[in-house]
Amino acid sequence: MNRSLSFRPIAITLFVALSVSYVLCIIGDLLFGWTMYQSWAPLMPGFTWPLSTGGFIIGLLWIIGYSIYVAAIFVYPYNYLIRREQDGEQA
Repeated sequence: MNRSLSFRPIAITLFVALSVSYVLCIIGDLLFGWTMYQSWAPLMPGFTWPLSTGGFIIGLLWIIGYSIYVAAIFVYPYNYLIRREQDGEQA
């Protein structure tokens, strides 16, 4: 049985989830005066408030990077450990 994870679907799922959260926080900031941008700004150098097109795009680029990074942190070690466990069972 193959229990390994695929990198690409995990990275895309993370990107979609983080992008939706990012956009909802920005909408909340603009419409309701929330201050969620204060949470995003330290994690995304180049993201500016008040919002500009460039700042928004830079935020999305950071989200792409974070999605790839988190997917790599989880998928590759998980697959390595699963493969190692399966090799141990066959021996």
